[in-house]
This record gives sequence, C-alpha cells and structure tokens, in this order.
Amino acid sequence: VVLVSVLGSGKSKSRDMLLRPLEEKLLLHVAAGTAVQILLQNQPEESRDPTVLLHPVSRSFVYSLLTRGRPVPLKIIFSSIVFCSLNGFLQGHYLLHCAQFQHTWLRNTRLFAGVLVFSIGLTINIHSDHILRNLRKPGEYVYRIPRGGMFEFVSGANFFGEITEWCGYALAAWSLPAFAFAFFTICSIGPRAYYHH
Repeated sequence: VVLVSVLGSGKSKSRDMLLRPLEEKLLLHVAAGTAVQILLQNQPEESRDPTVLLHPVSRSFVYSLLTRGRPVPLKIIFSSIVFCSLNGFLQGHYLLHCAQFQHTWLRNTRLFAGVLVFSIGLTINIHSDHILRNLRKPGEYVYRIPRGGMFEFVSGANFFGEITEWCGYALAAWSLPAFAFAFFTICSIGPRAYYHH
C-alpha cells in the first residue's frame, strides 16, 4: 500500500519509465540473490548452499536472455525489487539464524517431498516458459493460445509451475516465512492465472 501511494496510481502511462524484460529480471532477481548472499557472508562453508540461488539465477540470466516481451514500467520493477529483497532476506535470516535443525534433518521425508514438489514446479515453469516464448515470432504481440505440456490441463501453466515451486519450498523449509511466501505467491500469481483463463 505504501509503495502504491509513493509511486502513484499509474494513471498516466506516458510518463512511466520502461525497462526491457532482460533489465527487469536482472534487477529483480539479482536483488533477491544479493540479499541471500549477504546473509551467507559470515556463515560456515558447509551452510553455504548454492541451490538457494537456483531460482534467482535461472530467472535472472537464463529466462531474461531467452525472453522476448514488452517493456515493464520502472515502478513495477521497483516494487518487485523491494519485495524480492525483503523476502530473500527473511527466508535466509530464518534458515540461518532462527531454524533449529536436528542431525537427522537431511533424512526427513518432508524435506524430500518438498524438494520433489519444488523440482516438479521448476520443471513445469521452465517448460511452460519455453512454450510461451515460442508462440510468437520476434516483434509479434498478438495473443496465441499455448498448447502442450501443462497447458493441456491449466491455462496458466507457467503460473501453476511457480506456485508449485514455492509450495514445495514451504514444505521443505517448514517455516512461517516459507509458508507466508507460498501464500503470497498464490495470492499474487493465482489471480493472474485465473484472468488468463
């Protein structure tokens, strides 16, 4: 709410500064990855898990370099950077400083189930993005109905994949910040998936 008030209502689109999708994703996910890396700075080597950066790196570099899309208003990017930075900090802070792990936590069924669900969601997300990228020719902006993969079952397969990813993360992490992130992902991406139908 505060960000909407500060950044304005967005009624005059002609004054909005726009960034290309590559610049937008780089700024957004590098901010989240940086927040996590700052937390990892003073941690022992064995607690520095490179898989923490799998999603931000995938979205920042792989997705950004492959995508063709419309420019994004700077105020949306700014709001996203604030959210991703705070979320990255909260997730990292909880896992590094608040969580109490038993010596058997790596054999926990919930951890394996969460990693499995996260991996399935990541695979759906990447495959769905591939289908969407190949719907149009360069410079073409007409709407086309995607076919194949999870698009045969849900209209917003890319959104479904992302929601599945973060629900898997919440299951694996089993923490209030992780569940809050999964919930807010459902709340923010869910309506977009519904309206795409």
